[in-house]
Amino acid sequence: MSTEPAAQAPVFTFTARLNARLQPEHAQELFVEPLSAWLQDAGQGDAALGQVGLSPDGEVLYVDLRIALQDESEVATVIVALEELGAPLASTLLLPQGEHDFGRMQGLGLYLDGQNLPEQVYETCDPHEVFEQVSRCIDGLGDVCSFWQGESETALYLYGQDAAAMEQAMAGFLASYPLCQGARLERIA
Repeated sequence: MSTEPAAQAPVFTFTARLNARLQPEHAQELFVEPLSAWLQDAGQGDAALGQVGLSPDGEVLYVDLRIALQDESEVATVIVALEELGAPLASTLLLPQGEHDFGRMQGLGLYLDGQNLPEQVYETCDPHEVFEQVSRCIDGLGDVCSFWQGESETALYLYGQDAAAMEQAMAGFLASYPLCQGARLERIA
């Protein structure tokens, strides 16, 4: 017979909908695992990956985290933790009593044209080079957190404190690298 007290089952569950274009494995690495570890270490609950919202062409639009807490009063602490982990602007807690917006990071989607450039560009340029150079350009301002490859374009998703500063930092590279010709930048958070 064990003398250890039984673990208390979480009593309050809710969803944190991240306004983040992250592949599930990136959401798991960037948000679920650290939040879950923090909640478990504090004896406060757990987190798991929930629903992933997709556009008609399969691009991730948002990621849900399912959060279970021992005590509803810890919701504010979870918000702080998610923002420290990099939750983008316009993320939303879906609580039984209503929605609550949170998040601080701004986001950019860099969409590379995958079909309209000269064939020589696709043969001689490497999308991994774009990833590496964009990461270098925005170092200290933000991070390339995920990507998506559609039928006609490939996207890199960048998150940081200031979208305009990230855009300015990579402008020279985007203007000079052939694979970036015809690329578009979209504000995603």
